Amino acid sequence: MSVYTGGPVRRRRPSVRPGETRNPLVALAIALPVAALLAFAFGGWSQFAVQASSVVHLMGR
Repeated sequence: MSVYTGGPVRRRRPSVRPGETRNPLVALAIALPVAALLAFAFGGWSQFAVQASSVVHLMGR
């Protein structure tokens, strides 16, 4: 919660104007590196590899 100190209030302009949409590839480019970093940091990368190999094994049957 912010406290008003009596100074001028500055507001950020929205990065996307109303009526415009952001390209989904931009969102993907932002989200994928963060997801990979979190998966690596919390050990999810090995679980992902196990699940992917299981799916590949099932598809091979």
